[in-house]
Amino acid sequence: MEYASVPVIVICCYIFAEIYKTAFRKKKDQAFKIIPVLTSAFGGLIAVTMFLTVPESIPSASNVWVALEIGLISGAGSTGGNQMIKQLFGKKTKKDGN
Repeated sequence: MEYASVPVIVICCYIFAEIYKTAFRKKKDQAFKIIPVLTSAFGGLIAVTMFLTVPESIPSASNVWVALEIGLISGAGSTGGNQMIKQLFGKKTKKDGN
């Protein structure tokens, strides 16, 4: 249970990104470009909040800056996880002319 904080942050950021995409689906081009930045920032916010409320929840964080780093990387990882899911299970499109 010690290292459950990173997957929890990744899952929370993934859900946050999906809600964001649903809320801004009409402005797809503009709004979707900043999703990696938003998920990273949200992950940092979650990790710092976890560290400040229950420091034992992130055992590898010795101070708030390390917790912030763990959160930022976990938030960015949620975007990578989203892309993996899209690549593995997404619809295959045929290119015209081939």
